[in-house]
Amino acid sequence: MKTFYAFLLCFFSLFCIQSQTKTEVLLKEGEVFLLNQQYDKALTSFNKVIALLPADADAYYNRAVTYANMNKFDSAVTDYTTTLKLNPKKIEAYINRGSAYSELREYTLAIKDYNKAIELNPKMAEAYNNRGYLLSLQNLHPDAIKDFDKAIALHPKYSKAYINKAYSLSILGNHQASVEVLSQLIAVQPDMAPAYFNRAVEYKELKDIKNALKNYDKGLQLEPDDIKSLFQRAELRDESGDDLGAIEDCSKIIRVNPSNAIAYYARARAKYDLPDYSAVAEDCSNAIQLKPDYWEAYVLRGNAFDFLNKYEDALKDYNKAIELNPKATEAYDQRAVARLSKNDVTGALSDLSKAILIAPSNIQLIGKRAILRSATKDITGAIDDYSKLIMLAPDNAKAFLARAELYSNIGNNEQACEDYKHAEALGSGMAVSKRIFYCK
Repeated sequence: MKTFYAFLLCFFSLFCIQSQTKTEVLLKEGEVFLLNQQYDKALTSFNKVIALLPADADAYYNRAVTYANMNKFDSAVTDYTTTLKLNPKKIEAYINRGSAYSELREYTLAIKDYNKAIELNPKMAEAYNNRGYLLSLQNLHPDAIKDFDKAIALHPKYSKAYINKAYSLSILGNHQASVEVLSQLIAVQPDMAPAYFNRAVEYKELKDIKNALKNYDKGLQLEPDDIKSLFQRAELRDESGDDLGAIEDCSKIIRVNPSNAIAYYARARAKYDLPDYSAVAEDCSNAIQLKPDYWEAYVLRGNAFDFLNKYEDALKDYNKAIELNPKATEAYDQRAVARLSKNDVTGALSDLSKAILIAPSNIQLIGKRAILRSATKDITGAIDDYSKLIMLAPDNAKAFLARAELYSNIGNNEQACEDYKHAEALGSGMAVSKRIFYCK
């Protein structure tokens, strides 16, 4: 039971005893409300304590904690400040005010509070960890790592310090060291799911897909309904060719949260690779129903309709995707394919040109337009496209060979010869016989 001291000479009067008992009850009541996240009721209780005992540091401190939980950080700072005026050695108030300042992006003031907390108690791991976190927010990762190391030395099982240190190492590009830090955390806390999830991310950065998947598996055994990690494993499974595994993960997300449009879209992508185009269209439709502006789902459903020979439906979806996002190069690209299926070559060329205007360095789009221009006997346009492609990708033997063919078609054997030589130098066997013929 906490004791409160009024700045009145009440000695042993009945009034003083009754007042003290009432404030203790109110303070305890407020703490229970705070614990149960009933913040408005907690405020009412702490306000009553402060009205009765305006110099009670604990009441201000608890009210500050309540304000912080309500994301009212300005009010929290005010009450923490009052707490420290009444009790300058209350370390928790410095640490919590530092956190409130951090939320307000007042990093200099926050670090000052953590420095004071460390001055009062040099063995408080939380103060080092929090200061390190603030340093990391300012991209001062080497200094942040020093603080995390100090926190870990003081508290070898302090999970937040390990996680934060691993993050800073990751930002610095030292993914192997990040893996080692997370492995140290797992050694002292083997049942901590976030450590496995974060180590999976680092293994992915190291291109170690096998170990990344193992860590997602272990983490999800511990926290099977972690939606973010299920998504990440689904994406990794999809990238590694495990379409059925990706579908399984997305299906679980949908069971947990049937309103998750992204899960339907991710499952549709995996089904697209099987392929199961009818199922793709169904999942995309569900995603669109949940999120009507989901332009990516319109594109993917359009692709499915295209494979199902539903060209009109495909065109409608691509049109809608472009309406929602006029800079969606993929939508223009796929609409060009659908238009070609209907022998609309002019429309297809127009779409590719629009896409290239948006993404002028996209060699795939430029290559597609070059092929289409060649097929429509637009030799000048095709040569121009292959020239752009060669400028962007000077080691592209096929582009040199294709441009050489176009030059030879218009009788420019000298330029054709030069391109055949370039293609041969880049390893094109087909260019050898052409070079022998044209370069006499």
